[in-house]
Amino acid sequence: MHEQHHLLKNEAATARMAQAIANCVIAGDVVFLEGDLGAGKTTFTRYFARALGVTGRVKSPTYALIESYELPSNATKIQQLHHFDLYRLAEPREWFSAGFDEYLSTAAVVFIEWAEKAAGALPAPTLVVQLSHVDEFVSDDELNDSPRQLTLKVSDEAAGRFLDLHLD
Repeated sequence: MHEQHHLLKNEAATARMAQAIANCVIAGDVVFLEGDLGAGKTTFTRYFARALGVTGRVKSPTYALIESYELPSNATKIQQLHHFDLYRLAEPREWFSAGFDEYLSTAAVVFIEWAEKAAGALPAPTLVVQLSHVDEFVSDDELNDSPRQLTLKVSDEAAGRFLDLHLD
């Protein structure tokens, strides 16, 4: 995997990075989202969904385990975005028993939070997006717009699509 590091100084930079990544993904891509609680995984997904044309509410799948969005027709042939939060899975086989493997398709982009909860059951990711707070001592008032470190790990097969990501 190829690694890139980006400093996201604020929420606007997060939105720009999500747009840049949305411009590079193709149908069939699987994206693992990594980061502590409150690191910005759902916020990143919300901006990514907006970049793909989702106009309705984009919410965290924490309790539902999955939120799916139909996408408008576009040149990339992506028809759906599926966003999983596997935090509540007790063991990897629950991925199959819940029928989640059926959401993997060549017409969808799949975002998976807490992928380690289904280790061994999931396909290899196209992209891993790791988000972390830059400063551990951010006050609660600053939490929503505090800087984040974004690390991208891109599979060898997809590296060419993600080579020159910029926030401009």
